[in-house]
Amino acid sequence: MTNETKDAIIEMNLGKRKSLSSPDMRLNVEDISPKMRSRTGPGVGEEKDVPPAILSWQGLVVGLRSVNKVLLNNLSGQITTGYWAIMGPSGSGKTTLLNTLACRLDRNTQVKQGELRLNGKAYSISELKKMAGYVMQDDMLNGNFTVYETLQYTADLRLEKELTKEEKRIKIENVIEQMGLAHTCNTIVGSPLKKGISGGERKRVCVAMELLTSPVLLFLDEPTSGLDSVTAKSLCSRLKVLAANCTIVNTIHQPQAKIFFLFDKLILLKSGRLVYMGRADKVLDFFTALGYPCPEYENPADHIMDCITPNARDTSLDLKAKALKFEEAFEEQDFDLTLGVEHPTFMIREVTPWTGQFIILFKRTLKEQWRKRSMLLTQLLQSVIIAVLIGTVFLKIGQGQSSTTRRQPVLFFCAVNQGVFGALIQINSFPSERLLSLRERAAGTYYASAYFLAKTTAETITQLITPVVFSCTVYWLVGFQVVAAKFFIFTAFMILCSLAATSLALAVSALCRTVDMSVTVLPMILELCRLFGGFFLSPANIPKYFEWLDLLSYVQYTYVGISLNELTGLELSGCVNGVPAGCYSSGETAINNLGLEYLTIEKCAGILISYIVICRIIAYLGVRYITW
Repeated sequence: MTNETKDAIIEMNLGKRKSLSSPDMRLNVEDISPKMRSRTGPGVGEEKDVPPAILSWQGLVVGLRSVNKVLLNNLSGQITTGYWAIMGPSGSGKTTLLNTLACRLDRNTQVKQGELRLNGKAYSISELKKMAGYVMQDDMLNGNFTVYETLQYTADLRLEKELTKEEKRIKIENVIEQMGLAHTCNTIVGSPLKKGISGGERKRVCVAMELLTSPVLLFLDEPTSGLDSVTAKSLCSRLKVLAANCTIVNTIHQPQAKIFFLFDKLILLKSGRLVYMGRADKVLDFFTALGYPCPEYENPADHIMDCITPNARDTSLDLKAKALKFEEAFEEQDFDLTLGVEHPTFMIREVTPWTGQFIILFKRTLKEQWRKRSMLLTQLLQSVIIAVLIGTVFLKIGQGQSSTTRRQPVLFFCAVNQGVFGALIQINSFPSERLLSLRERAAGTYYASAYFLAKTTAETITQLITPVVFSCTVYWLVGFQVVAAKFFIFTAFMILCSLAATSLALAVSALCRTVDMSVTVLPMILELCRLFGGFFLSPANIPKYFEWLDLLSYVQYTYVGISLNELTGLELSGCVNGVPAGCYSSGETAINNLGLEYLTIEKCAGILISYIVICRIIAYLGVRYITW
């Protein structure tokens, strides 16, 4: 422990004790930093008058919806400017309070009673998105972009459209400098499978993304979680500096002494109740007055947590007595919920227009696909290998009678193959991307519709290559009809089949939400699509009660479409007047015998297009409305 740390602890322990009801323990408008009244956002030079953010809450009760469990019990408080910390043992309600103030409670939790005010006015999540920032505990970022690119896309999507590229660049560079990220700006963020920046740098990138929008409020959930002591201290020191221009509220479990001394104000919770709220440098006086003086040289945060956390030696009577002691000691304050109402309305950020969001997200997705080109090349190689295997197994089947027993299996296998690989790739990648999109949408970065359309459009473009290469390889090896129009129709059906399977996987992923659930549900659906694909059982022989399953099989429409395309106009040799028995003289005869005449090529193509559209609409609705 350094001499400065020791001196700071001694000064806190030897300072004058204040009465619990003294003005020092109360929060008032005088606490507001004058800098907040005229604040310049980082990066762009023109000053803007921004009122201070004053969060007030009264009689707040938060609990679970499903069971009668209270997480926050009748809390009242007020947050003005500065660097605030919400502390308490595990399960005390730190994150619940932070999420309540930030309007980020999950669907299982609700505010059962109480009032929330921002500068004397009720507020909602949609309003808060445009004036506040929120940094979650786990750092979820796109690992394929560099630090600068990540901030650039955030600036393009969240900053005012009136800003020029140069002004945005200045903002980005200023934020990079503020957060000490200059040495990593051209390094990719990375992922568990791809080396990138460190955990502390990831956390600072998350903070920098929020600072780009010059928020008046910044919420952080356990910003030091998973960081070493040096990195945690560095991050909190930067937050302390930023608190001069922005009210910062973070939850923290048990910080080291150097971090604890950075806090301006402290909220201390235990079992959903308020133990202390006031200046951080007065909290030891509060505990000393209760008979819990902090030993010399001990970390104040450790001492506080030891005092309020039950231990194995405490009996039930001891716990009740201690809880009663804290309740009687802390004087409940009457907070003015209208404090700050005289300030002008916050400057709400304008949302980037939908078309602008679509263009930015479309370019971002294309760049992401290019960064993942190794996976695309692997898909392409896989498609070529499968096409060569199919083509050589069914090499030059010809037009004799023996070809009739080989033509339909190869056509069916082509339909099955093009669907499975695209679906499996989608099912493994989309759920993780969906979680990131939920984070970005919660921050007000873009509309769900712009994200979904941009993503599916960009991915469709890159997806077209594989079925085209597959068709060019397998069609000529197998020896289908050498007619240009028929080749292009076959290729078009391979593309539609691949898109239909991907769309189905997208819908399943959006509804099931997780990879584990998706990989359980999707194989069953794919098996049903194969079973009712028209090859093992002709549509004419399907039981009435299974006709609805037959209609949902994209494999069936692909198989029937390419079968009609190949068999129409096909002349078969070796059959004269029905001899030998069961022979086919033409492709049309095979169509009638197989029961494929109930559809046309045009209808099959139209149904597949409708199938793709319907599945993607279902996927969009899942992305839009399933937000947990």
